[in-house]
This record gives sequence, C-alpha cells and structure tokens, in this order.
Amino acid sequence: MKTLTLHPMVETLNPEDSRTLTLLILTIMITLVVAAIRWMVRRTRVVLMISGSGILLVVLTILITAYLVAYGTI
Repeated sequence: MKTLTLHPMVETLNPEDSRTLTLLILTIMITLVVAAIRWMVRRTRVVLMISGSGILLVVLTILITAYLVAYGTI
C-alpha cells in the first residue's frame, strides 16, 4: 500500500509569531504585483502599459518598504 505524504512546502503553515506570517503575506503580495507588471508589459498597449505599470510600481514600492520595515532593516 502506498502512503501519501505532503511536501514540506505544501504542509499547513504554522507561524511561530505574527511577524513570520506578515513577511509571508508581503512576499506573496510582492510576487503577485511583479507578475501583474510582467503580464501588463506583454499584453497591453503602450498607453495602458505606462499608466498601469506606474501605478503597480507605486504599489510595489509600498509593499517592499513594508517588507523591509517588518523584517527590521529600516
């Protein structure tokens, strides 16, 4: 009989403190914003790309600043 085990990355997250969870959420949000910027550069026209990328870059800057504050480097 075969047994099924989950990969460590798939197991349920059990953070020791709220800082770990905050860093994880910020990392996921930064990844999603970067993916949205890459999608926008490939799929949209120039005017929408410039305005949309500008807005997403502001959001990305805010998220990176929040990550650095939560991590403790700032």
